[in-house]
Amino acid sequence: MSREEKLHIVIAEMSPVLSAGFAQCLRRLPGIQTNIIEVKTPGDLMDCVKSNVPDIILVNPTFGGIFNPETFRTENSCDNCKILAIEVGKLSRQAADLYDGLISVIDDIDTITGKIKSLCHPQADSSDEKESLSQREKEIISLVVKGMTNQEIADKLFLSIHTVITHRRNIARKLEIHSATGLTIYAIVNKIVDIDEIRM
Repeated sequence: MSREEKLHIVIAEMSPVLSAGFAQCLRRLPGIQTNIIEVKTPGDLMDCVKSNVPDIILVNPTFGGIFNPETFRTENSCDNCKILAIEVGKLSRQAADLYDGLISVIDDIDTITGKIKSLCHPQADSSDEKESLSQREKEIISLVVKGMTNQEIADKLFLSIHTVITHRRNIARKLEIHSATGLTIYAIVNKIVDIDEIRM
């Protein structure tokens, strides 16, 4: 991704706290110049898209009731626009599959940057997604493969158990690894842990 890349991003979120928070994060993406527009109603979103089709729409799945990306694209002639869901709670697999990607409210800047880059440049090396793991996610991987429970990890890192579970779900999705053995191998190969640190 060139340093001069510019992205026009619309945030469709009724909560001013979430909208402003995502806007602040997106303005800080390294190597990307972003033009951010925040909209609070479905009508404002349609007007915004008609005047200037964005590169990315970041939208709450409950925006305006139940937001349907496919219907929205068809009705507003924005086939090339990428639509990302704001993941506040766990989306069903069926709902998640309607979107081009998900950005969680607990994602950090590194994670969001990786998701945006892979979305804009899907032809990039598949290792980019693995490189987008945040330091916190690598820390959690290390503790998981050392045999710690979710509660033990939460206590050690001063997090809620819900946050730990969400991090683990994001790790599994990014790496496409869903077993402890697979995660252990990944951690050793990528030097996140030393083999001597793992409980056998």
